[in-house]
Amino acid sequence: MHFSSSPYTLALEDRDYPEWRRGRARYAIWMVDADTAPLRERVGRVRAELAGLFAPHQRSPHITLQVCGFISEPAILDDDFDGAMLARQRAALAAARLPTFTLDIGGIDSFDSAAFLRVRDPARGLAAIRAALAAGHPEVCPGRYTPHLTIGLYRDRFAKRAVRRRLAALAALPPLRLAVRDIVLAGYAARELDGPLETIERVALVQQ
Repeated sequence: MHFSSSPYTLALEDRDYPEWRRGRARYAIWMVDADTAPLRERVGRVRAELAGLFAPHQRSPHITLQVCGFISEPAILDDDFDGAMLARQRAALAAARLPTFTLDIGGIDSFDSAAFLRVRDPARGLAAIRAALAAGHPEVCPGRYTPHLTIGLYRDRFAKRAVRRRLAALAALPPLRLAVRDIVLAGYAARELDGPLETIERVALVQQ
């Protein structure tokens, strides 16, 4: 588990954060689109098995690659993301000629704030994409990267001991394979922390 030493999970505060938005409306991320029928079924099954733990969830299955920042033209604040930054990322991705690859989506795990499915990347395709994106524009929130597919954000403070027991009951779920043929720049309304993602553009990887 990726739990901290605190005995309780973090509850989602589902509200607007004007001090974070500073008047800006939309936020952008790069991601792997994992919205396939098997993964939708897996996420739905796990949420049903863990009913009562999570806040309402509007996002389709995905794996975040890079947090870009607020969509703003031109970039003024340190967490803005504008067309010039995107153009540099496009150029870095094109120069890298990154190949398609396959991920294994497996067991249940948890951060303090959210439960997720683990992501195995034997070809290290995610690392290569992240390096190319960072060459074009550094991540807004740098830190340790743990690839994952979110199941849900905890709706309340729950004792981690009890959460671990419920997660352990799903430990035997078999892994699912996900073929990654492109990556997606997606945006969402910054007022909705767990609101739906909208595709802005797709960038194809090089077919093997």
